[in-house]
Amino acid sequence: MLLIGFWGGCMNSGSNPDNEPLIRVQDRILTVLDFNKAFEIAKTAHIAAVGYDMFLKLMENAVAEIKGETRLEPLDPEINFRMSAFLSDSYIPDIDQRMAAYRRLARMTELKEIADFKNELIDRYGKLPEEANNLLFKIMLKILSKKAGVARLDLAGRQMHLQFSQAHLKNTEALVDMIQAAPGRYELTPGSILKVKLANEQSGGPRGQAKNILKDIIGRVNN
Repeated sequence: MLLIGFWGGCMNSGSNPDNEPLIRVQDRILTVLDFNKAFEIAKTAHIAAVGYDMFLKLMENAVAEIKGETRLEPLDPEINFRMSAFLSDSYIPDIDQRMAAYRRLARMTELKEIADFKNELIDRYGKLPEEANNLLFKIMLKILSKKAGVARLDLAGRQMHLQFSQAHLKNTEALVDMIQAAPGRYELTPGSILKVKLANEQSGGPRGQAKNILKDIIGRVNN
């Protein structure tokens, strides 16, 4: 069903003189074997161009469009802070291993995956440099932001701004309750941006507070 829809309306057109089933693709008649070969070629080229995960998303979108369904695009939060965040070639010298590490980070959806990955890095390459720690912190913020319905997070000094996605925020009333409970700390602008004043170092520092605030929002909006 997926192949038929993806190729834009295929139908069985009978059989040829050799009794081999035929498939019609727009104005062309193909054997099943030739059709499958063509699809495999196109599929391989497409995956090479956009990556396997994106290819699967495109396939899912095609099926949803055929069925007349409205598909909500997955939230991909933008995380901004003034810190270098990367895996250096001095820490992971092999470029293939470094790229594999980036791909693994990009697929993470739970905080435990970050903790496990950090332990693996330390075991294999030694203590994490500052920029690698920053990268793991950025991935952590991205995972939490996605669960909280945050489309963009900006962290600078004692200020954190959270821009929510109206399509992905599940419970706005719970968010309003949180803001009203601490009006001196939270301010919600008309553009759905939550401005947060972070406290002093004794409260866990900006990183700890950012993590805890996002977890608090997640607990509220998902109930």
